[in-house]
Amino acid sequence: MSVEVLSQATVGAALAYLARRPYDHVYAHWLIAERCAAYDDFVLWRDAAGAIAGVCFFGPQVIPCTDSPAALGAFAALARQARALRMIVGSRDAVEPFWAMASTFLPKPSAVRTSQPLFKLERSALRFSRFDASVRRAAPDEVDELVPHSARMIAGELGSDPRQPSSDFRARTARIVAARWWWRYRVNGKLAFMCNVGSATPYTAQLQGVWSPPEMRRHGYATRALGAICDHLLDEHPTLCLFVNDFNRSAMALYERVGFSRTGEFQSVLFS
Repeated sequence: MSVEVLSQATVGAALAYLARRPYDHVYAHWLIAERCAAYDDFVLWRDAAGAIAGVCFFGPQVIPCTDSPAALGAFAALARQARALRMIVGSRDAVEPFWAMASTFLPKPSAVRTSQPLFKLERSALRFSRFDASVRRAAPDEVDELVPHSARMIAGELGSDPRQPSSDFRARTARIVAARWWWRYRVNGKLAFMCNVGSATPYTAQLQGVWSPPEMRRHGYATRALGAICDHLLDEHPTLCLFVNDFNRSAMALYERVGFSRTGEFQSVLFS
């Protein structure tokens, strides 16, 4: 049993391992496949037979992807070297024991989201269509409008404004818009709903940034808009997924109205 850094030679095997749980591991899979992170930010765990039995991303986020207690122990030990850590996130069955070990030496978190239900959507379960709302992909000239809405949504979830004290938040928003992954819905010219794709693999796409301005809620806009957006996205991706805090009952009700169903559970440990 051993750990090793991901390399070009082991990419295929690592992706095959992550694909065993496509909804739990979508973000890590995407980071590797699309070269969105350096290979040496990933560590692999091999079992006694030499097979890959765990993958862990060590970046601003730590993402343990394994159901092996031995792998989690090895990954937790490596977390001593983590720098500028913002979050530990992933399947609860990996994060919970990982955090139990790493909490003895990592900084005190600002919050622990112990239960974040994970939802999936297949086309056969979708209850709405693109004809229910005239949704559009966001355009570059809308970025300055989208940024404060997105920042407000994140502040509500994480407790801090992602634009402060300084960051490339606008640039990251612009990149998602340029990739044609950001969707929005307007009513009488006003933004009524938005969301975006955060990562995608051959198996699924993970949605994030789901938001309706408070003054546009309770009119059914979010239900129709999300349903229409999902209809479009399911032309491009075989399934969709997302996760949500368990205390956000209104969001879970929205997802279930559209046709999403629970398929797992995440946990996040947040740092200031």
